[in-house]
Amino acid sequence: MNTIQTITIYKATQKGKGQQLIEQGFQPADFPYNPPNADGKCYFAAPNSRSLAEEYHRYYKDGILEVTIDLETYAQYFKPLEKPYQGGEQVELPISHDLFSILNQYPRVLKPR
Repeated sequence: MNTIQTITIYKATQKGKGQQLIEQGFQPADFPYNPPNADGKCYFAAPNSRSLAEEYHRYYKDGILEVTIDLETYAQYFKPLEKPYQGGEQVELPISHDLFSILNQYPRVLKPR
């Protein structure tokens, strides 16, 4: 039996945005590029940093979006984006518009927390 290994990344969603991301996926218009405040990237907590999404959930209060990706695709496209969040132990993933089409291929689930 050939089972595909998967990995899950997490995003705290702003009030009212979670269901839209479930239904429409990630769209560049939802993550505008407008320096210096908006860099156009969609930020996720990396697989072992769900607590980072939980921290943001306290402010956003919508839910935590989970995206499950096969390990091979994650290693190729998303793992290179991993960086320490504010120099700490938690890891974030700033995902740019050009990877949204890959991200949108994977199942998304919105959890209350």
